Amino acid sequence: MNKMTKYAVIITLLWHFVFSVSIASAIDPKDIVRLKKAGVSDTVLREIVRTDAIARALLSVDEIIEMKKVDVGDDVILSILAQGSAGAPELDREDAADRAVIRELKRQELQLELLRKEFDVFAAYVSALITNPEIIKLVHEGKISGEDYAQIVKYLKQYARDEETREYGDQGDITIDIDKTHQ
Repeated sequence: MNKMTKYAVIITLLWHFVFSVSIASAIDPKDIVRLKKAGVSDTVLREIVRTDAIARALLSVDEIIEMKKVDVGDDVILSILAQGSAGAPELDREDAADRAVIRELKRQELQLELLRKEFDVFAAYVSALITNPEIIKLVHEGKISGEDYAQIVKYLKQYARDEETREYGDQGDITIDIDKTHQ
């Protein structure tokens, strides 16, 4: 497994872990419908969403529905949400750190995707070079020997894999004289 694949696996696992936790605990639209049917006002619903009360376990959907069944007023529910949403400074710092980690993971995921696309384009280009009809024609005409062609293919594959190519010359470049005719 190459280095890029290892990073891709690690980033993917971290990404899914971070977002599966946060998405799994967020309020579901079906729960909003249940709350509305139970008589919860739009003001309370907005506050539940704003404070992320369900995900933070300040109150559960079922607890709010039970309160509405026994005619607990919106002002009481709003007070509970306000009291529970007063975050401690250390929690705010943790939330900010979590958001920074999520942003960094997203940035790295986008960079990895860009690298993957660049690699795909480069691989297609190298493949096209290797099978280029003009190069094949030069081989058939004897202007490039089969050995030289094999060297070109080896060089391009090493270059594509970002391997050392110094064996080909001082600058790591391949030198083949296509004007000479091989017997």
